[in-house]
Amino acid sequence: MYEQAKKLLSVSVDAKTKKGEKSGVLTGVMYLAPHSLSGYQVCPKASAGCMAACLYTAGQGIYSSVQKSRLNRTRWFFEGRESFMAVLVEDIQRLVRKAVKLNMVPAVRLNGTSDIAWEKMAVTIDGVEFRSLIEAFPAVQFYDYTKILGRKLAVSLPNYHLTFSLAEDNDADAVKALEQGYNVAVVMKAKRKEAKPDTWGGYPVVDGDVDDIRFNDAKGGHVVALFAKGKAVKDTTGFVRETTGGFRGSRKEIFLKVA
Repeated sequence: MYEQAKKLLSVSVDAKTKKGEKSGVLTGVMYLAPHSLSGYQVCPKASAGCMAACLYTAGQGIYSSVQKSRLNRTRWFFEGRESFMAVLVEDIQRLVRKAVKLNMVPAVRLNGTSDIAWEKMAVTIDGVEFRSLIEAFPAVQFYDYTKILGRKLAVSLPNYHLTFSLAEDNDADAVKALEQGYNVAVVMKAKRKEAKPDTWGGYPVVDGDVDDIRFNDAKGGHVVALFAKGKAVKDTTGFVRETTGGFRGSRKEIFLKVA
């Protein structure tokens, strides 16, 4: 069973999205219960390392009350989709009004702790059916991290930006993602204030901890470096990488070793 909530988006709550406000971006993030914790799978490509290191345990996620809300929210998404989407639409409309008032860019990250193909989630607003929220709100910049390659519809949407996420077991997919024009996020063994490397695995690096405005990053073919947070700090699966490393088993890594 699930309970309906008054809102689904968190605005001006996360430290990194607050940093984005300094650049004129007002961001709303939705957090669900990751992988299959709710009884429903929202992260089809979740790895053991990814599940252990998930940001579900970072920030406000350390509190049992917050985790309970996220579990309930996820069940609501699957069991009461129509009312869920109606509240989400209201949240986005509220975010847009606030952004306009503050002369800021409205941005929405629907997969704060999930990996749902939102470009395929239809929604009806005032009797008009849209293929997705992304298409329903063309003036809103949507963005997410994903481990799923081949999301051609998402890539075709001008207001939806995807960053591929490296895990301990998807190096080959990550290299393909770079070749397809994605940037790839890599969690590294770097301290919070430690400078990120200039290159990683032969690719130029973007410091992903400056803010969460991934759609403003340099275009595809870059590694987005992130320091480990929450339980990821104690990762033993290989999910968190060395700052001097590279993609395992890839041509890039082999080249670096030879060089």
